[in-house]
Amino acid sequence: MPSTGVPLLPKDDLLTTDEIERVAKLFISNGVKKIRLTGGEPTVRKDLIDVVCKYSYLHCSLAMIL
Repeated sequence: MPSTGVPLLPKDDLLTTDEIERVAKLFISNGVKKIRLTGGEPTVRKDLIDVVCKYSYLHCSLAMIL
């Protein structure tokens, strides 16, 4: 990361936990079998535990790559 940081999106432009779950459900209903949470934005969310818990109820394989 640059020493000056990177420009961040305003909070209102980020997906909510429920919106992430909705997108994941749409992917799964269209044949996606594995969802990966990779390093970066997904792993620094304050609601990461909530996101992972919601994924755990979906019928897919969840992988976290830190």
